[in-house]
Amino acid sequence: MTVTADHVSAYARDGAVLIERAFADWVAPLARAIDAVLTRARAPGFVATGRVTHQNAPRIEQEFGGGLMALNLVPFAETFADWQWRSPAAEIVARVMQSRCARYWIDATFLKDRASATDATPWHNDVCTWPFWGEKMAILWIALTDVDMDNAPLRTVLGSHIGHSRYDSPFFPPDLPRPAVYRPWQELLDRAAAPDARVRAWTMRAGDCLVVHPAVIHSSLPRRAAAGRRLAFSTRWLGDDVIWAPDALTAPLTKSLTDHPLMTRGGPPPDALFPVVWPRAAAA
Repeated sequence: MTVTADHVSAYARDGAVLIERAFADWVAPLARAIDAVLTRARAPGFVATGRVTHQNAPRIEQEFGGGLMALNLVPFAETFADWQWRSPAAEIVARVMQSRCARYWIDATFLKDRASATDATPWHNDVCTWPFWGEKMAILWIALTDVDMDNAPLRTVLGSHIGHSRYDSPFFPPDLPRPAVYRPWQELLDRAAAPDARVRAWTMRAGDCLVVHPAVIHSSLPRRAAAGRRLAFSTRWLGDDVIWAPDALTAPLTKSLTDHPLMTRGGPPPDALFPVVWPRAAAA
Protein backbone atom coordinates (compact mmCIF):
# COMPACT_ATOMS: atom_id res chain seq x y z
CA MET A 1 0.00 0.00 0.00
CA THR A 2 1.40 3.36 -1.00
CA VAL A 3 -0.39 6.67 -0.58
CA THR A 4 1.77 9.32 -2.20
CA ALA A 5 1.82 13.08 -1.99
CA ASP A 6 0.24 13.10 -5.47
CA HIS A 7 -2.70 11.04 -4.19
CA VAL A 8 -3.21 13.46 -1.30
CA SER A 9 -3.07 16.57 -3.49
CA ALA A 10 -5.37 15.05 -6.14
CA TYR A 11 -7.95 14.21 -3.47
CA ALA A 12 -7.80 17.71 -2.00
CA ARG A 13 -8.18 19.27 -5.48
CA ASP A 14 -10.66 16.89 -7.13
CA GLY A 15 -12.42 15.19 -4.23
CA ALA A 16 -11.62 11.76 -5.69
CA VAL A 17 -8.44 9.81 -6.27
CA LEU A 18 -7.68 6.40 -7.78
CA ILE A 19 -5.26 4.06 -6.01
CA GLU A 20 -4.41 1.09 -8.17
CA ARG A 21 -4.21 -2.55 -7.03
CA ALA A 22 -4.60 -1.63 -3.36
CA PHE A 23 -7.01 -4.52 -2.76
CA ALA A 24 -5.95 -7.06 -5.38
CA ASP A 25 -5.62 -9.77 -2.70
CA TRP A 26 -9.08 -9.06 -1.34
CA VAL A 27 -11.13 -9.23 -4.56
CA ALA A 28 -12.04 -12.92 -4.38
CA PRO A 29 -12.71 -13.10 -0.60
CA LEU A 30 -14.91 -9.98 -0.62
CA ALA A 31 -16.86 -11.09 -3.70
CA ARG A 32 -17.50 -14.52 -2.13
CA ALA A 33 -18.64 -12.96 1.14
CA ILE A 34 -21.00 -10.56 -0.64
CA ASP A 35 -22.56 -13.34 -2.69
CA ALA A 36 -22.98 -15.54 0.39
CA VAL A 37 -24.69 -12.83 2.46
CA LEU A 38 -26.95 -11.81 -0.43
CA THR A 39 -28.00 -15.45 -0.87
CA ARG A 40 -28.83 -15.73 2.82
CA ALA A 41 -30.64 -12.39 2.96
CA ARG A 42 -32.89 -13.33 0.04
CA ALA A 43 -33.92 -16.68 1.55
CA PRO A 44 -37.41 -16.98 3.10
CA GLY A 45 -37.32 -16.73 6.86
CA PHE A 46 -33.91 -15.04 6.99
CA VAL A 47 -33.14 -13.77 10.49
CA ALA A 48 -30.60 -10.99 10.78
CA THR A 49 -27.81 -12.16 13.08
CA GLY A 50 -24.31 -10.85 13.47
CA ARG A 51 -22.30 -8.23 15.28
CA VAL A 52 -24.96 -5.56 14.86
CA THR A 53 -24.36 -2.36 16.81
CA HIS A 54 -25.71 0.83 15.25
CA GLN A 55 -26.28 -0.81 11.88
CA ASN A 56 -29.62 -1.97 10.60
CA ALA A 57 -30.35 -5.41 9.18
CA PRO A 58 -29.26 -5.98 5.59
CA ARG A 59 -31.40 -4.00 3.17
CA ILE A 60 -31.54 -4.81 -0.52
CA GLU A 61 -32.81 -2.32 -3.09
CA GLN A 62 -33.45 -4.43 -6.18
CA GLU A 63 -33.84 -1.48 -8.54
CA PHE A 64 -31.15 1.10 -7.96
CA GLY A 65 -29.42 2.81 -10.84
CA GLY A 66 -29.79 -0.14 -13.16
CA GLY A 67 -28.87 -2.75 -10.59
CA LEU A 68 -28.94 -3.72 -6.95
CA MET A 69 -27.81 -1.81 -3.87
CA ALA A 70 -27.30 -3.81 -0.67
CA LEU A 71 -26.68 -2.02 2.62
CA ASN A 72 -25.27 -3.23 5.94
CA LEU A 73 -23.74 -6.53 4.86
CA VAL A 74 -20.54 -6.19 6.90
CA PRO A 75 -21.77 -7.57 10.26
CA PHE A 76 -22.92 -10.80 8.63
CA ALA A 77 -19.67 -12.40 7.44
CA GLU A 78 -16.32 -12.80 9.19
CA THR A 79 -14.51 -11.98 5.95
CA PHE A 80 -15.60 -8.38 6.31
CA ALA A 81 -14.17 -8.14 9.84
CA ASP A 82 -10.88 -9.57 8.55
CA TRP A 83 -10.87 -7.02 5.75
CA GLN A 84 -11.77 -4.14 8.05
CA TRP A 85 -8.93 -4.83 10.51
CA ARG A 86 -6.27 -6.53 8.36
CA SER A 87 -6.48 -4.79 5.00
CA PRO A 88 -4.90 -1.38 4.26
CA ALA A 89 -8.36 0.23 3.97
CA ALA A 90 -8.32 2.38 7.09
CA GLU A 91 -4.73 3.55 6.61
CA ILE A 92 -5.37 4.45 2.96
CA VAL A 93 -8.41 6.52 3.87
CA ALA A 94 -6.71 8.25 6.80
CA ARG A 95 -3.61 9.14 4.82
CA VAL A 96 -5.57 10.40 1.81
CA MET A 97 -7.81 12.66 3.88
CA GLN A 98 -4.87 13.65 6.15
CA SER A 99 -6.49 12.45 9.33
CA ARG A 100 -4.73 11.13 12.42
CA CYS A 101 -7.24 8.28 12.56
CA ALA A 102 -9.94 6.48 10.59
CA ARG A 103 -13.17 5.20 12.11
CA TYR A 104 -15.32 2.68 10.27
CA TRP A 105 -19.01 3.52 9.77
CA ILE A 106 -21.16 1.54 7.29
CA ASP A 107 -21.10 -0.29 3.97
CA ALA A 108 -22.95 -0.41 0.64
CA THR A 109 -22.56 -2.94 -2.16
CA PHE A 110 -23.47 -2.15 -5.77
CA LEU A 111 -24.18 -4.96 -8.22
CA LYS A 112 -25.08 -4.35 -11.86
CA ASP A 113 -25.53 -7.50 -13.95
CA ARG A 114 -27.77 -6.60 -16.88
CA ALA A 115 -27.25 -4.55 -19.99
CA SER A 116 -29.09 -1.29 -20.56
CA ALA A 117 -28.62 1.76 -22.71
CA THR A 118 -30.24 4.07 -20.17
CA ASP A 119 -30.41 2.62 -16.63
CA ALA A 120 -27.75 4.26 -14.49
CA THR A 121 -27.16 5.79 -11.08
CA PRO A 122 -28.25 9.45 -11.34
CA TRP A 123 -26.24 12.46 -10.24
CA HIS A 124 -26.17 12.92 -6.48
CA ASN A 125 -23.83 13.34 -3.56
CA ASP A 126 -23.85 11.35 -0.34
CA VAL A 127 -23.16 13.97 2.30
CA CYS A 128 -26.71 15.33 2.01
CA THR A 129 -27.94 12.37 4.03
CA TRP A 130 -25.00 12.09 6.48
CA PRO A 131 -25.74 13.07 10.11
CA PHE A 132 -22.06 13.93 10.60
CA TRP A 133 -20.18 17.13 9.82
CA GLY A 134 -16.49 17.52 9.10
CA GLU A 135 -14.08 17.68 6.19
CA LYS A 136 -12.34 14.41 7.00
CA MET A 137 -15.02 12.01 5.86
CA ALA A 138 -14.53 9.64 2.94
CA ILE A 139 -16.05 6.89 0.83
CA LEU A 140 -13.81 3.97 -0.11
CA TRP A 141 -15.15 2.44 -3.36
CA ILE A 142 -13.45 -0.85 -4.30
CA ALA A 143 -13.90 -2.40 -7.75
CA LEU A 144 -14.36 -6.17 -7.38
CA THR A 145 -14.65 -6.60 -11.16
CA ASP A 146 -12.96 -4.77 -14.00
CA VAL A 147 -14.81 -1.57 -14.85
CA ASP A 148 -14.41 -0.32 -18.42
CA MET A 149 -16.55 2.27 -20.19
CA ASP A 150 -19.22 -0.35 -20.97
CA ASN A 151 -19.37 -1.66 -17.39
CA ALA A 152 -21.04 1.28 -15.61
CA PRO A 153 -18.00 3.29 -14.51
CA LEU A 154 -18.43 5.75 -11.70
CA ARG A 155 -18.37 9.42 -12.77
CA THR A 156 -17.43 12.36 -10.57
CA VAL A 157 -17.62 16.11 -11.03
CA LEU A 158 -14.05 16.99 -10.10
CA GLY A 159 -13.80 19.65 -7.43
CA SER A 160 -17.51 19.57 -6.58
CA HIS A 161 -16.76 18.93 -2.90
CA ILE A 162 -15.52 22.51 -2.64
CA GLY A 163 -18.15 25.06 -1.65
CA HIS A 164 -21.77 24.28 -0.90
CA SER A 165 -22.61 20.58 -0.56
CA ARG A 166 -25.91 20.04 1.28
CA TYR A 167 -28.93 19.76 -1.00
CA ASP A 168 -32.59 18.87 -0.49
CA SER A 169 -32.26 15.21 -1.45
CA PRO A 170 -35.16 13.29 -3.01
CA PHE A 171 -34.56 10.72 -0.25
CA PHE A 172 -35.91 13.14 2.38
CA PRO A 173 -39.60 12.83 3.38
CA PRO A 174 -41.53 15.73 1.84
CA ASP A 175 -43.28 16.71 5.06
CA LEU A 176 -40.17 17.47 7.12
CA PRO A 177 -39.02 21.09 7.66
CA ARG A 178 -36.02 22.07 5.54
CA PRO A 179 -33.09 23.65 7.44
CA ALA A 180 -31.82 26.80 5.76
CA VAL A 181 -28.46 25.19 4.91
CA TYR A 182 -30.06 22.90 2.29
CA ARG A 183 -30.20 24.18 -1.27
CA PRO A 184 -32.63 22.95 -3.99
CA TRP A 185 -31.69 19.62 -5.57
CA GLN A 186 -31.84 21.22 -9.00
CA GLU A 187 -28.74 23.22 -8.12
CA LEU A 188 -26.79 19.97 -7.73
CA LEU A 189 -28.05 18.75 -11.11
CA ASP A 190 -27.16 22.08 -12.70
CA ARG A 191 -23.60 21.86 -11.36
CA ALA A 192 -23.18 18.43 -12.97
CA ALA A 193 -24.62 19.61 -16.28
CA ALA A 194 -22.74 22.91 -16.47
CA PRO A 195 -20.65 23.38 -19.64
CA ASP A 196 -17.51 23.87 -17.56
CA ALA A 197 -18.12 20.91 -15.25
CA ARG A 198 -15.02 18.71 -15.08
CA VAL A 199 -16.55 15.24 -15.31
CA ARG A 200 -14.34 12.16 -15.17
CA ALA A 201 -15.42 8.55 -15.78
CA TRP A 202 -13.25 6.20 -13.74
CA THR A 203 -12.22 3.01 -15.50
CA MET A 204 -10.71 0.55 -13.03
CA ARG A 205 -9.32 -2.95 -12.66
CA ALA A 206 -10.55 -5.37 -10.02
CA GLY A 207 -8.68 -4.49 -6.85
CA ASP A 208 -8.37 -0.78 -7.61
CA CYS A 209 -10.05 1.67 -5.27
CA LEU A 210 -11.37 5.21 -5.33
CA VAL A 211 -11.30 7.43 -2.27
CA VAL A 212 -14.17 9.89 -2.74
CA HIS A 213 -15.18 12.87 -0.60
CA PRO A 214 -18.89 12.44 0.32
CA ALA A 215 -19.67 15.94 -0.96
CA VAL A 216 -18.49 15.08 -4.47
CA ILE A 217 -21.29 14.96 -7.04
CA HIS A 218 -21.20 11.59 -8.75
CA SER A 219 -23.19 9.13 -10.87
CA SER A 220 -22.56 6.15 -13.11
CA LEU A 221 -22.83 5.50 -16.82
CA PRO A 222 -25.23 2.77 -18.00
CA ARG A 223 -23.96 -0.78 -18.05
CA ARG A 224 -23.88 -1.69 -21.74
CA ALA A 225 -21.86 -4.92 -21.38
CA ALA A 226 -23.80 -8.03 -22.37
CA ALA A 227 -21.95 -10.47 -20.13
CA GLY A 228 -20.57 -10.61 -16.61
CA ARG A 229 -21.34 -8.08 -13.91
CA ARG A 230 -20.06 -4.94 -12.23
CA LEU A 231 -19.54 -5.42 -8.50
CA ALA A 232 -18.32 -2.71 -6.15
CA PHE A 233 -17.89 -2.69 -2.38
CA SER A 234 -18.20 0.75 -0.77
CA THR A 235 -17.56 1.73 2.83
CA ARG A 236 -17.79 5.01 4.73
CA TRP A 237 -15.11 6.33 7.06
CA LEU A 238 -14.83 9.16 9.58
CA GLY A 239 -11.71 11.16 10.44
CA ASP A 240 -10.46 13.20 13.37
CA ASP A 241 -12.54 16.37 12.82
CA VAL A 242 -15.93 14.68 12.50
CA ILE A 243 -18.78 15.48 14.90
CA TRP A 244 -22.26 14.04 15.36
CA ALA A 245 -24.72 16.73 14.18
CA PRO A 246 -28.01 15.32 12.88
CA ASP A 247 -30.72 17.75 11.82
CA ALA A 248 -34.42 17.47 11.05
CA LEU A 249 -33.69 15.74 7.73
CA THR A 250 -30.83 13.40 8.60
CA ALA A 251 -31.93 12.27 12.07
CA PRO A 252 -34.84 10.10 10.84
CA LEU A 253 -32.52 8.31 8.38
CA THR A 254 -30.30 7.06 11.21
CA LYS A 255 -32.79 6.60 14.04
CA SER A 256 -30.79 3.80 15.67
CA LEU A 257 -27.98 6.32 16.14
CA THR A 258 -30.16 9.32 16.97
CA ASP A 259 -31.73 7.42 19.87
CA HIS A 260 -28.48 5.84 21.08
CA PRO A 261 -27.34 6.97 24.57
CA LEU A 262 -23.66 7.05 23.55
CA MET A 263 -24.21 9.63 20.80
CA THR A 264 -23.51 13.22 21.89
CA ARG A 265 -24.58 16.07 19.64
CA GLY A 266 -21.53 18.12 18.70
CA GLY A 267 -19.18 15.43 19.97
CA PRO A 268 -16.99 12.89 18.17
CA PRO A 269 -18.29 9.44 17.24
CA PRO A 270 -17.88 7.15 20.29
CA ASP A 271 -15.27 4.40 20.07
CA ALA A 272 -17.76 1.72 21.12
CA LEU A 273 -19.87 2.28 18.02
CA PHE A 274 -17.27 3.63 15.59
CA PRO A 275 -14.02 1.77 16.23
CA VAL A 276 -10.74 3.44 15.41
CA VAL A 277 -9.38 0.96 12.87
CA TRP A 278 -6.22 2.96 12.17
CA PRO A 279 -3.84 3.49 13.82
CA ARG A 280 -3.98 -0.03 15.17
CA ALA A 281 -2.51 0.64 18.61
CA ALA A 282 -5.40 -1.08 20.38
CA ALA A 283 -4.98 -4.19 18.26
CA ALA A 284 -1.17 -4.37 18.48
